[in-house]
Amino acid sequence: MRFAGIIVGTVMAGLLLALLGLSRLLVPKGMLPELEMREVEVTALPEPPPPPPEEPSPEAPPPPPSLTQISDVPDPTRVPVPKADIPMDLETPVDSFFTDIEPAPLPKPVVRQAPPTPRTPTPTRSTPKPPPAPVAKSYYNVGELDGTPRLLRHGSAAFPSSLARRGVTQGTVVFEIQLSERGSVSIRRTVSATHQELVTAARRVAASARFTAPTRQGRPVKAVMRWPITIRK
Repeated sequence: MRFAGIIVGTVMAGLLLALLGLSRLLVPKGMLPELEMREVEVTALPEPPPPPPEEPSPEAPPPPPSLTQISDVPDPTRVPVPKADIPMDLETPVDSFFTDIEPAPLPKPVVRQAPPTPRTPTPTRSTPKPPPAPVAKSYYNVGELDGTPRLLRHGSAAFPSSLARRGVTQGTVVFEIQLSERGSVSIRRTVSATHQELVTAARRVAASARFTAPTRQGRPVKAVMRWPITIRK
């Protein structure tokens, strides 16, 4: 099939070439244009006419007047001043001008005096006062002591039966106490209590209690502190 297609294409191309050749042979000779050769004559151009005569140039305008000529023209805005016929002698002495009235004296300048500067008093040297001696307190807080006093002993008390019947097994009472120089305890006030029935029992515990002596700078002093007392069944 492939060779057949090639052969068919070749035959068709040959036929087309043959048709083109026949079409050129069949064209009549009369239809072709004939070229005619003619001679060309060269003619010379006529000479141009002569130019018209030049017209005389107009006269040039006169030059503008000079400055000297302008200054001679009188100015209508100026007032004419008559001239003296007698020439003036500039070297003639002129008498000084005098009047019979004496001039008024000039006013005296007013001098303003500055106000006096106030004098600053000289500070007197005063002897510095010695610092006041520290006032001894009647008692000190725990933070002002050399250390927190330690509990040495305390009393005993029975747990209230009224609280035990209600199922309460323990409670806490906080006292504000004052310690002496030897560490003995005195109750100042009751700060708080979980149960009011425990206040009496807590007082019995604190009555016979003893702490180490509170000191400040190595010296025994009185102190105030809070002491929580817990009582159990």
